[in-house]
Amino acid sequence: MKTIATISTPIGSGAIGIIRMSGDKALEIAAKMFTTKKLNSFLEATPNYMYYGTISTSTIKDMVLAVYFKAPASYTGEDLVEFQCHGGIRLVEEIFKGCLENGADVADKGEFTKRAFLNGKISLSDAEGIIDMINAESISAINAGYRLSKGGISDKLSQIQDKILYCVSQLEASLDYPDEMEDESKIDCNKELSQDLIDLKNLLNTSNVGGYIKKGISVAIVGIANVGKSSLLNKLLGRERAIVTNIAGTTRDSIEESIEVNGILLKLIDTAGIRETEDVVESIGVERSLEAAKSSDIVVFITESGRELNSEEKGILEKIKDKKFIKVYNKSDKVAPLSNQNDGIVISAKKGEGIDLLKESIVNTFVTNGIDSSSVVITNQRHAEAIRKAINFIEETLKTLDTQPLELTLVDLRNAYFTLGEITGNCATEDIIDNIFAKFCLGK
Repeated sequence: MKTIATISTPIGSGAIGIIRMSGDKALEIAAKMFTTKKLNSFLEATPNYMYYGTISTSTIKDMVLAVYFKAPASYTGEDLVEFQCHGGIRLVEEIFKGCLENGADVADKGEFTKRAFLNGKISLSDAEGIIDMINAESISAINAGYRLSKGGISDKLSQIQDKILYCVSQLEASLDYPDEMEDESKIDCNKELSQDLIDLKNLLNTSNVGGYIKKGISVAIVGIANVGKSSLLNKLLGRERAIVTNIAGTTRDSIEESIEVNGILLKLIDTAGIRETEDVVESIGVERSLEAAKSSDIVVFITESGRELNSEEKGILEKIKDKKFIKVYNKSDKVAPLSNQNDGIVISAKKGEGIDLLKESIVNTFVTNGIDSSSVVITNQRHAEAIRKAINFIEETLKTLDTQPLELTLVDLRNAYFTLGEITGNCATEDIIDNIFAKFCLGK
């Protein structure tokens, strides 16, 4: 297999730049470019030991650090070399060009991690965990990606695959010895597959929470004009992001910002006040407010403490009645809440009272029992779909185990095995593999 090279740090000026090579000729190519007083030749390099020395190409020289990882104890499972140089744009590019001039080929996106998968260092779902960590925007998303990258999903699904494979072998053997084995095999497989079904359904049930862990929760702040939507946004963010005045209709377009609460990303959308207006610009803002409410995961409906809802507000509630929403009674610093305003959260956006409770309430609407940093959670839609299909195949198997010829039942059982294998990687098609690694950046 060809030796590949690429720049592994973002292009730009910085403290260091990293160029890495992987393949049978990685050490040989590095030795042509790098010298150190510690060694007669870099070909003698001790694995996992960092050397300080000089790198030379046809155009430049630099003092760099070099490290050699010997196969199979490397990220890719192949011989791997990394150079750490000063982080100038041209400097990094010239060292990379030097690697190519000495026999390396340009790596494709995600090719280092793809080689790790092909060389049995990681499973396919492990690789997806790595890309999830790279793209994570919250603590919970990082932790979920880490658990995925360390085999949390693949280990569990591989165990289920092993049990399915055991059932397949038992049922296939009973085809040859129906009188001696068929009844016992069916009873045994029924028990095994019933437990597999429970395990898969429990795993699938985590996908709802997993989606919010990975992507965050979109929160639309909705209400009539001048009830304090922008003040609430500013207080949630802890900074002055939206303009706040006493003039109704100040906010005319949606403002989107994000905060992190208990490790979950909240994507906040401050919307224009909803009211009847002849102002063309403001009416567009009102329309966008309603669209934001419809497309969000949850609506924070804000009104004022100490008064009844008016007709416009009742109309808003009617429009969002089918969505998750939290009522918020603002301006409690001015007027005490009414006795019937106990169906929501009383706040003072001006003084910051009730803001932490509101944050917690939004998160707890979706993540009711908190986030267990050690538990396996499905955060990937591809995984959820594959598990759902496997559940259907196993349910069909259990349904037909005693009513159809075993040859037909075995088709569903094998499909369940192969479907789960699309997650672990032991049955994944080339298209699935290529699609996953295409999402990686260069150098990873």
